[in-house]
Amino acid sequence: MTAQLERGGGVAVWRQIAQILATEIGQRRYGEGSPDDRLPSETDLAQRFGVNRHTVRRAILGLAEQGLVSVEHGRGTFVQAGAIGYVIGRRTRFTENLSQNHLKTAQQMLSAQKMAADGSVAQALDLPVGAPVYRVELTRRSLDAQGIELPLAYSENWFPASRFPDFPEVLAQQTSISAALAGFGVTDYTRRESRIGARLPDADMARHLGINRQQPVLSVESTDVDESGKPIKYGIAYFPADRMQLVVQGDAQ
Repeated sequence: MTAQLERGGGVAVWRQIAQILATEIGQRRYGEGSPDDRLPSETDLAQRFGVNRHTVRRAILGLAEQGLVSVEHGRGTFVQAGAIGYVIGRRTRFTENLSQNHLKTAQQMLSAQKMAADGSVAQALDLPVGAPVYRVELTRRSLDAQGIELPLAYSENWFPASRFPDFPEVLAQQTSISAALAGFGVTDYTRRESRIGARLPDADMARHLGINRQQPVLSVESTDVDESGKPIKYGIAYFPADRMQLVVQGDAQ
């Protein structure tokens, strides 16, 4: 049966559809507590509302912008679960954070290269401009009980090459940055500074995070130091705003 929509009443049809679906999501007709966490297909929704697929697609995009659904190309549109709390404090560890949320994680190295530090990287790592550093690009994903991966973070990271020779090769054999640093004798480190922001992703970032370019991401620019206070890592991590919630602890600086 075609749903009743008010046409010419001042509210765009796609927005009315988004409001109807948002209400149904709130009533748990989809998602947790329902038989399926997937919304009907664009074709089925277009038939239900008596509109074309472009109108349905715009409504779904509106839901995604609100953080209510996630569009996974080739799989469908899924109701978003509650955001995962990611703690930022003096000791910030991605794997430990996710473990506290009872989630298993996987790390993938996208690229690694040795390069000369530019001004911002050199300043963050207390190095002279032009000093050799490794730039490592990573993605982090959660793994559910069925082994399905969900992208949670994309990051760019820089490490002093003189202190950590062949760091990308060592990291490739480990499950986390912390484990790789431990191989160089850095058994503990703390966060010297975190700068939190938000932005829209570029095409590559959206692809790595499995989101569309209209979905905002949270950014955390940070510098980590060893026990003597010497910088060991500078990085910028990006999190899908609808999946991750940044929690700043009272001991954070």
